[in-house]
Amino acid sequence: MIRWQKKGKERHPARTWLIRAGSFIAAVSGVYLLCGIAGLVPLETEEIVWNNLRLVAGASILGCLIAAVGYGNE
Repeated sequence: MIRWQKKGKERHPARTWLIRAGSFIAAVSGVYLLCGIAGLVPLETEEIVWNNLRLVAGASILGCLIAAVGYGNE
């Protein structure tokens, strides 16, 4: 049990997995997005540059939503 959780309120392992997976996806895509903006990694895979930028930003938002579903009503 984590310190800030109330006694008797254990989180289901699937919810914990969702939180970890969502946070990981958001962190990886956020770092990739920042590195792409800084010019360290290529963001343009097509002729339209903003298209790939939207894909990476969308993956970051998806990670946040997955983590939010994992947290539920805590």
